[in-house]
Amino acid sequence: MLPGSLRTHGLVVFLLGISSHAQARPPFSDPAAPSFIVRLQRNQSDKNVCAIVRGDGMFHVESETTNHFEASEGTLDDTELADLNAVLRNSDLAALRQKKITSPLVMTEKDEFVLSILRSPLTQDLVFMNRESRRPFDSFINPLLRWLDALQHHAHTSLGEFVGRNNCLPPKKPEFSRRQELPSSVEAPSVPNMSPGKDDSLSRSSGVAPTGSQEAMFLMRWNVNHIANGAVQDTCVVVYPSGRYHMEKSAQGSHEKLKLHTFEDTLQAADLEQLEGLLNEPKLKSSTHRNLAEGKIFREGEMTTLDVPREGHVQQLSFANYFGIPGWVSNVNAGTDPEERIVTPLRKWLDSHIKAKNEAALQNAVPTRCIPQQ
Repeated sequence: MLPGSLRTHGLVVFLLGISSHAQARPPFSDPAAPSFIVRLQRNQSDKNVCAIVRGDGMFHVESETTNHFEASEGTLDDTELADLNAVLRNSDLAALRQKKITSPLVMTEKDEFVLSILRSPLTQDLVFMNRESRRPFDSFINPLLRWLDALQHHAHTSLGEFVGRNNCLPPKKPEFSRRQELPSSVEAPSVPNMSPGKDDSLSRSSGVAPTGSQEAMFLMRWNVNHIANGAVQDTCVVVYPSGRYHMEKSAQGSHEKLKLHTFEDTLQAADLEQLEGLLNEPKLKSSTHRNLAEGKIFREGEMTTLDVPREGHVQQLSFANYFGIPGWVSNVNAGTDPEERIVTPLRKWLDSHIKAKNEAALQNAVPTRCIPQQ
């Protein structure tokens, strides 16, 4: 049964609480309850909504505007649940990957759609930044948007904000890994005395520790984003340990389509060695500089970011320069980032060894923002 034609009889039964099928369901917050099958989230300028549906049909919805929050829970009947599962089983939807979704440089309106579907044992996670990024996939994404709307209007039980707010995240079971037994001849390491909040190894600003094959997944990722007169120009480069690299040059003005040129090639061994030397310069390697453009108002700006896998983490650096800042008498040096000098040698190297190459652009390329690909 499609959203918008939900059966009244099943809804009345749920509201009265006389359905033994509904009463048999454990609370949504119970970690032992059935796994979720889909989580939907839509963020717009005037309203944010999220919903999550369990395998037994029970759902949780949260809706928030500037001055109102509402959380509710209800249950889909068997026919509704089957209809939702049919939408999730769409073969084109199941095959879609994030790298196939275009991310615009300029967005005239906020309309983000986030989707997570359980594809046992993993989840399929997709993010559509705005309406235009969804348009090529309307045939199987629009039904999910209709389901998000239908869940908000389905028969439900309202929850208080402090009880119901959980960002529509599934409950987690506490899991403990077994400690590896040490040989009797090896002394167990001592545990340092750390007070709460002192250990930031899981939330350090330099990134998340890579594991397994991810540790050498890429050598570096570089991105320069220039904003002026309502238009954005973006250049990014990702280089892999083999010397292979991927570069994208994109541009987009207000109410214009994204223009993209993509290039790929492989560095010579000597060039790769030079790049590794620049990335391991002591001042760059030890830097933790983070300067982003959040909350800034300016006429023209340029943001530069650099990601480099290090031992046990990914070093993430960012640099920002602003011009035409309101209230500044002189705009010559207004808002410049003095720490950017530590990546100046790297910038010059990339300009001369990668950006200056006269390569032919790839045909029918899809923008990836140079996110490392396995």
